[in-house]
Amino acid sequence: MQVSNSKHPADGIDTTHTLILNERASKVWSNDPMLFQQSRLGLSNDRSRIVLSRYFERYSPTCSHWVEYIHSAPIAEFTQWIMAHGDLRIECSEDLPDTHAHA
Repeated sequence: MQVSNSKHPADGIDTTHTLILNERASKVWSNDPMLFQQSRLGLSNDRSRIVLSRYFERYSPTCSHWVEYIHSAPIAEFTQWIMAHGDLRIECSEDLPDTHAHA
């Protein structure tokens, strides 16, 4: 994964610190259009929503077509969902090797 400074259209998304989850480009034959796909995770400009976008582009020198699907959810609701449905792991300083408690 890498941080993107993408210029893809994404109205209302803070693209300065967007995490690229998946990126793929392919071209089968030399005269076929280039196919490009990208999935990104980021925050809305006001940082109140988590945003997942999926961008698809078909490009050739004569034409270009793209579409972007943008899914978003309020961060508070997303956090509650993760706490209710995610896997919980608890760590504390007493569990770490070679640590000594000082009174």
